[in-house]
Amino acid sequence: MKKWIAVYLIFFFVVVISGCDNKEVKNEDAANRAQSTSSDYIYGSSEANSKDILVNVDGKYLKKSQLEKEMKEFMDVNKNKIPIGINKIEDFEVNIKEQLVENFITNTVLENEIEKRKIQATEQEINELVEQTKANLPPDMTIADFMKQNRLTKDKFNEYIVFSIKVKKIVQIDLGDRAKPSAKEISKFYNDNIDRYIVPETVYVRHILVAIEQGDDEKIKTEKKAKIENLRNQLMEGVDFDEVARESSDDPSKYEGGELGLIKKGVTGKQFEDAAFSQENNVIGPVVTTERGYHIIKVTEHNKAKTITLAESKNEISNILEKQKQMEAFNSLVKKLRENAKIVIYEK
Repeated sequence: MKKWIAVYLIFFFVVVISGCDNKEVKNEDAANRAQSTSSDYIYGSSEANSKDILVNVDGKYLKKSQLEKEMKEFMDVNKNKIPIGINKIEDFEVNIKEQLVENFITNTVLENEIEKRKIQATEQEINELVEQTKANLPPDMTIADFMKQNRLTKDKFNEYIVFSIKVKKIVQIDLGDRAKPSAKEISKFYNDNIDRYIVPETVYVRHILVAIEQGDDEKIKTEKKAKIENLRNQLMEGVDFDEVARESSDDPSKYEGGELGLIKKGVTGKQFEDAAFSQENNVIGPVVTTERGYHIIKVTEHNKAKTITLAESKNEISNILEKQKQMEAFNSLVKKLRENAKIVIYEK
């Protein structure tokens, strides 16, 4: 039997189904829904088990020594994520062992179904998923980095890729004509989630701040007000906003030339918001006083609030619903396979 596939199944399957940035389907939810409770299993005595078998799934075994090895590898890879404290470490190890056993059971029933249906993966499909996986990694991470971080050989990485493709094929077969959402389903999703298609009014803002510190008396405040007015006069005479912000602003945005980027209502103080949203584009506004101090505001872009139409959202919604259907079919498949499998967990 091939070396059993551990926790990476869920990672790759979610990559295949939804991509790393899809908020509709979460890795943790997929993993949890793919598992069954201990009541699904038959418990036996390890005394009669001469091969030190921990789990038997339809004649395929997980040995205690194998689990310990996988456990050590997992702990080594994730040593910086282990909670501090003896009790917490012990609880963490127990939870991880349970999850590794669950993964073995789930992956084994899936492997058996793949063999039963004689599902294959083509070279093109493999290359496409490798490229898709690369695209879903963090910008500063390569496939080589990912494999090194998780102690994967190239062969083992490719094994996970092929396995994921085959699992997705089974899901697609099981879904059949139900894979594509109907117009009615798309419309319902749009109406049920209308808030996500309302784009609020925004402005793109740059500013310069002369901060008022706690304890500043009226004399100091007057001097700072004169300073900000002088800076504004320089801008009105044509001095570059970026230059003035970098040299004179007290806000961290000074390092970006005073850029705050796009802001919507409700994220800044009222005085600042009122000034920013009422100001014309590319105009140096009057000095604005807030609790933080004195500001010069420049708005370079003003976007009115709008609602994205159903027609504009149709393709996006269709993709979301299709991924949801695939994940639901995956969960249903795993549940059915586990229910029909003979699973024996031997007592320690």
